[in-house]
Amino acid sequence: MLELYFNYKFRLGSFNLEKVANPAEVIRELICHCLDTIAENQAKNEHLQKENERLLRDWNDVQGRFEKYVSAKDALETDLYKRFILVLNEKKAKIRSLHKLLNEVQELEKNIEHKRETPTCSEMTTDRDAIYDESTDEESEIPPNPSVLSPDERNNAMFAY
Repeated sequence: MLELYFNYKFRLGSFNLEKVANPAEVIRELICHCLDTIAENQAKNEHLQKENERLLRDWNDVQGRFEKYVSAKDALETDLYKRFILVLNEKKAKIRSLHKLLNEVQELEKNIEHKRETPTCSEMTTDRDAIYDESTDEESEIPPNPSVLSPDERNNAMFAY
């Protein structure tokens, strides 16, 4: 029995060793086992490195796509904003023109109402002519123009006053 003691005098464990018939075979098996384990670990490591490289490429590809999408999104937002401003300005201009047209129509309506209330010059002339077409008492009192009258009518006109 093999016992291991240290300065602190505690026992790590004990086990029984048996004598082997061919110690070189045991050492060869141990070395082969260690080499197989090392080969398996190297294969796993290579596989993990390849997987890591693939994931890194995928990560870079996704990051590149995201950057492209972000820049495309920014360009799209800028374009949409410009179009929105353009449409908004067109609508404002249309509203202003419609407002101006409405004001003009309202002004015309006011002018038409004002013209209906106050007679026009031609209406006043027509009304005056209608009034003055009839004879009045004043006309009989106004002496006729002496230059157009004959001498006898002039004498009679002078005495009429």
